[in-house]
Amino acid sequence: MKKFLFLFCLSLVASGATAQKAKGSFSLIPRVGASVANFTNNEIYYGLSTNDHSLKSKYNARFVGGMELEYQAFPLTSFSVGAFYSQQGCRFSEFEVKDARTASSTDQFREKFDYVQVPLLVNQYLASGFAVKAGVEFGFLTDAHISYRETGFKLKEDGSREREYTNKVNNDVKDMHNSFDISIPVGVSYEYMNVILDARYHFGLRGIYKDKTLPKEKNSFFTFTVGYRI
Repeated sequence: MKKFLFLFCLSLVASGATAQKAKGSFSLIPRVGASVANFTNNEIYYGLSTNDHSLKSKYNARFVGGMELEYQAFPLTSFSVGAFYSQQGCRFSEFEVKDARTASSTDQFREKFDYVQVPLLVNQYLASGFAVKAGVEFGFLTDAHISYRETGFKLKEDGSREREYTNKVNNDVKDMHNSFDISIPVGVSYEYMNVILDARYHFGLRGIYKDKTLPKEKNSFFTFTVGYRI
């Protein structure tokens, strides 16, 4: 009897994990997770003269969340459309500029760009619960800020430092950047009992600056989400 109950429960779990969605059905999938973002070809220059040193931007983890509507067009193929609030941007490591008498240190340097992303995807199921996906994604910029902390020091003859000031800077730079973006998302997902783990990489296709003379930086970001099929 115990063996029978165990096998019965196991079969229920297996059937829940492997059940195919009916052709022609719709489902809603709320998702929440992390956006790990950067910009391509993005660097800053610093030093006593403008181009003494350069520093490349790094990936920065922020928030992503939203909803997708999925239509099961064929037994193993579906189409989905979504709307996500996606926090993107990048970060820079701490850097310092100094001469014989003074030094200035900059840290907590972040470029924070917030988008509403609308992905249109084709989802191809290769095995039970496992899918690969690709499509096109339209981004609408809602906010863009650059923030950092700058600390100034006076250098003493004995080599010690005396702090003179600390400034926190937060500049709105939305007007400098394109309000519309387009990217190509590709990814994979795995579903078990309606819980979906999803990972995507988004290739930015459009430069973020309005000014065409500036470097053609593009969005480059990963999203990692957990969702639940309703």
